[in-house]
Amino acid sequence: MRALKLAGIVLGALVALLIIALLAIRLFVDPNNYKGRIEQAVKGSTGRELTLSGPIKLAVFPWIALELGPASLGNPPGFSTEPFAAVRHVALRVKLLPLLHKELQVGRVEIDGLDLRLHKNAAGRGNWQDFGGKGEAPPSTQEASSGSTTLPELAGVVVRNSRISYQDTSADHLNFELGQVSAVGKQYSVAGVNLSGTLQSGPNATVLPWKFSIPTLKLDLDAQTLNVPAFTAQLASAQLTGDLRGSKIVDAPNLNGAFKLEPVALRELMGKLGMTTPQTRDNRAFSKLAASGAFTYGGNTAAANDLDVQLDDSRLRGKLALTNLDTKATRFNLSIDHINVDRYRAPEAATPQPAAKPAASSSEPPSDVFKTLQTNGTLSIGSVTVSGMNLTQVSVTVVAKDAVTHIAPARAKLYGGDYSGDITVDDREKTPTVQLNQSMTGIDMAQLLKDFAKSQRVSGRGSVTTNLTTHALGGDALMKTLGGHIAANVDNGAVEGIDLWFEINRAVALVQKQSLPAGQSSGRTKFDTFKASADIANGVAATKDLNIASQNLRVTGQGTTNLITQAINYQLKTTILKGTPGTAPAGAGAANTLADIPLNITGTIPKPEVRPDLQAMAKVRLQQEIDKHKGEVQQKLMDKLKGVFK
Repeated sequence: MRALKLAGIVLGALVALLIIALLAIRLFVDPNNYKGRIEQAVKGSTGRELTLSGPIKLAVFPWIALELGPASLGNPPGFSTEPFAAVRHVALRVKLLPLLHKELQVGRVEIDGLDLRLHKNAAGRGNWQDFGGKGEAPPSTQEASSGSTTLPELAGVVVRNSRISYQDTSADHLNFELGQVSAVGKQYSVAGVNLSGTLQSGPNATVLPWKFSIPTLKLDLDAQTLNVPAFTAQLASAQLTGDLRGSKIVDAPNLNGAFKLEPVALRELMGKLGMTTPQTRDNRAFSKLAASGAFTYGGNTAAANDLDVQLDDSRLRGKLALTNLDTKATRFNLSIDHINVDRYRAPEAATPQPAAKPAASSSEPPSDVFKTLQTNGTLSIGSVTVSGMNLTQVSVTVVAKDAVTHIAPARAKLYGGDYSGDITVDDREKTPTVQLNQSMTGIDMAQLLKDFAKSQRVSGRGSVTTNLTTHALGGDALMKTLGGHIAANVDNGAVEGIDLWFEINRAVALVQKQSLPAGQSSGRTKFDTFKASADIANGVAATKDLNIASQNLRVTGQGTTNLITQAINYQLKTTILKGTPGTAPAGAGAANTLADIPLNITGTIPKPEVRPDLQAMAKVRLQQEIDKHKGEVQQKLMDKLKGVFK
């Protein structure tokens, strides 16, 4: 009994001594006397100036509490003299009695008026780099490397009325609240994470409210797992929800989860963020964006699966992966239901602008995108409108590696026919080389030319094949270096804008010195078949086998088309067959030939000029007269000779 009483007295004495010691510290130790030492220590370890302009308050029971502020930490050399970070008030509390048992229980950490200013200097270095000064970090202990460090229990963290800025972008009125962190061994549970504030992405941008919330978060350091059952992020009217799970979060982080972006007015949001809204032919383009899918990250890769993205009236589905985050190599398998690409293009000029002189570097590629592109994937589109053309059942496979991009096979349905293509962009040299091997079969040529070239020059149904090479990716250089072969074969159509019958009748009347025929040109020449091919060199197409045939007319010829200036120069031989349309046998020979009329076609593709070759026609007419009177002249000559030799 006396032993217990003695123990109680000793324990009471120890507690009394502890209380007296704490009171002595509280009464006789002023932490403000250590400001200079604290500032010097920070200067020595970080190379930055710490300014403790406000008082430091210390409490010791039942909490060891420290309060300070205002205070600021300066920038490293090479940056402005404004503070890197400043606070109005900081309060930190640690429970005393658990600390005596080597247990760290941290109370609520409060930070008020944090102002964090992140900048990069002219050399591209950030003021947050080299934060530990130039000294080397101490070697890690075996305990630290094994991940045995435990986190303290924490009553919460509150950050109020703060600001974080980076260059011209700033997040103001920042509030952060971390709920209670409880621990069972190395398993931690966080009762909520909430952030909110305002964002201004530039001097001309609108100040937008934003917030981020995680209701619960669980972390297991032994198992190295992370579980966020749900999160919500909101910026103005844009709202993103999802979940997140992680494994091996210390050794080799792997993350996966799902996300959903609710429909947002994209163009309006871009304007509020200070971004330049794209000028498009359809001012309703980029009016709506929504997305959902699953994501994974780990092992230097990132992927989005089960993608479902809606942009305006178009919907994209599939998967996309960055297979190497260092090289930006990608793999994809995507499909689009329908899209009108033209509505997203820049508006056409209200009035035609004079053609600018080509720049000296026009032969250079517009960028080095093909030099570094690494991708492998397929894209399918139900229907697409591009450059005025309407295509359906589009399927494209793209493989790019080592500065060579191969687009093949490329297939589509268009204007009642089929398209197939094999396109290669070789950008291994300074000047890229593009090879285009394409074919179109069974195409409604009139509709194709109307939509693509805004021309109605040829009608009919036929096929076109191209085997072309160029040494540029765009601009005038593409046409100037264009070479290869192109062939066309069209049936049951017409050459629009040229009435060969009208021009032939005019030519005959001129030669026979008759009055010109009455009436107007019909503006078209019907044909049964139209065949032509061209060899192209440096943007000039040379044709030697032009052949147009109908029941009572044959046209053959040769000439050139300058694809850069659109100038044309063709020499045609038109053969009129005997009989009337519908009675002359197809493919009739010389016996059915009525007359050969030479024609010249000059001008430009939009405005061709057809003229009879009068000199050639005169020669033909003279030869016909000679042939006509040849027998009579020979007979008269023979009669004269007979008189001489009698």
